[in-house]
Amino acid sequence: MKLSSIKKIITVPRDADGLRVDRFVHNKLGIPQNLLFKLLRKRAIAQVDSNGKPRLTTGSERVYPGMQLQIPTELMTISPSEKPKAPASKSETNTAVKFVSRMLPVLYENESVAVFNKPAGLACQGGSKIKYSVDTLLAKIDSSDETGYRLVHRLDRGTTGALAVAKSRIAANTLTKAFSDRTVDKEYVAVIRGIPKAPQGMITAPLISTGTKTVAVSEDSADAKQAKSAVTKYKTLATGKFNSQDVALISLNILTGRKHQIRAHCAQVLGCPVLGDAKYTVGEEEANEEDKSDSDSGIQNNQQIGGNMFLHLYRLSIPPSISVKAPFPKSWSDAFRQLNIPFSKKKGSANE
Repeated sequence: MKLSSIKKIITVPRDADGLRVDRFVHNKLGIPQNLLFKLLRKRAIAQVDSNGKPRLTTGSERVYPGMQLQIPTELMTISPSEKPKAPASKSETNTAVKFVSRMLPVLYENESVAVFNKPAGLACQGGSKIKYSVDTLLAKIDSSDETGYRLVHRLDRGTTGALAVAKSRIAANTLTKAFSDRTVDKEYVAVIRGIPKAPQGMITAPLISTGTKTVAVSEDSADAKQAKSAVTKYKTLATGKFNSQDVALISLNILTGRKHQIRAHCAQVLGCPVLGDAKYTVGEEEANEEDKSDSDSGIQNNQQIGGNMFLHLYRLSIPPSISVKAPFPKSWSDAFRQLNIPFSKKKGSANE
């Protein structure tokens, strides 16, 4: 679709308060998600400020009552074939639930939140080359404004483990604030190449995003002024050999939430990249897992779709009383065995 220079202004109503920009536009206009993501990347959708001037916006920003968005006029007249489909029947919904449950095993669920065990290779959000994502899978069950599932945090495509999803708009607002305020405790476990010089410590190197990669810089460097603060605590749990190379099993807690924070800190500060992370491993072919296409057969059989990166969100604690532990992928069993760690004891659990 060729975008016109003529723009249309739409105003956010009160009942849409708190929705993400991408979800609001999708629900309002029925734009196919792949087209919507393309428009956001091309900056064809903008927020209009109080002076009537357009300001760049991202799909993850939250809308508020009275907020104005500038939209290409063509999007107001999308063909009927591209408009949202009619609600799914009960049998279709049941089929979708079974399909999604194979891909996203439920670790914990109540009326407000569900915590899934995300497999490797499954992206949280869709894109031009992504056939399946957590967003699109859950939309098969419920995509409504009020009760539809909503992401409140994300895991990289190659990262596995506990992923919390809100089950209503009100719950999403509460959980998003909890993650933003850092009151949610996240404990990651990783297998890294090499053994850290210090068995435990705190990494405080600021991070700069280049768009496709995150770079750690020295705190006293000139680049630090443009960088974002980032703090990662780590502790070595075990060391040994895995497939003839020195490795360490470590636990990590991030006190900030920057893109690729753990991966960049491990590789560029500790000098020990996450095992299987080609993007941050010097000398290996750079494989951008965010750009890989999904495999129909792989996703339907609940197999890994992407590279096997050894980074796992093991424990997720949401105040006041939810604590969930995600079982490790079966692909980790050899690593645990060679490190003399009983894999069978690393099971998932949840309590409230």
